Amino acid sequence: MTKIHDFKSKLNLLSNVLEKKSAYGTLLVRIGISGVFLWFGIDKFFHPTNWSAWVPPWIGSLVPISLITFMYVQGVFETITGCLLLVGYKTRFAAFLAVLTLGGVALAMLGTGQTEVMLRDAGLLAASLSLLLSGSSCFCINSIKKKKKLKNI
Repeated sequence: MTKIHDFKSKLNLLSNVLEKKSAYGTLLVRIGISGVFLWFGIDKFFHPTNWSAWVPPWIGSLVPISLITFMYVQGVFETITGCLLLVGYKTRFAAFLAVLTLGGVALAMLGTGQTEVMLRDAGLLAASLSLLLSGSSCFCINSIKKKKKLKNI
């Protein structure tokens, strides 16, 4: 009986610790998504031809500029999104940009037979949606600005 009681006690203690640290989960998601966007955004400047090869022909026909130029524009967009997420500035807006990008990528991948890539992007989309809904509350510029506002009141 005491072993079960000890186990429940330790489980409650762990639950309390994790509850106190729940904001770190959002922080980890924010940093993870920012890393993906920074990596892919910057890489588009070094390997635009490789990235343009991923664009399905039907999307390429809708883009009014060359695919290489489109990759540069997309690289800027993704790099800015990654930077905003990394520092936690306008987190929900940056997460919205991530959701738009990843939603577009997921739609573009439908019917291409690239199931693994589409599933990876669906996971990133879900993480971005989570960040859009929750925002960011620790270690971010937004929380620093809120604290300064409250101090000035």
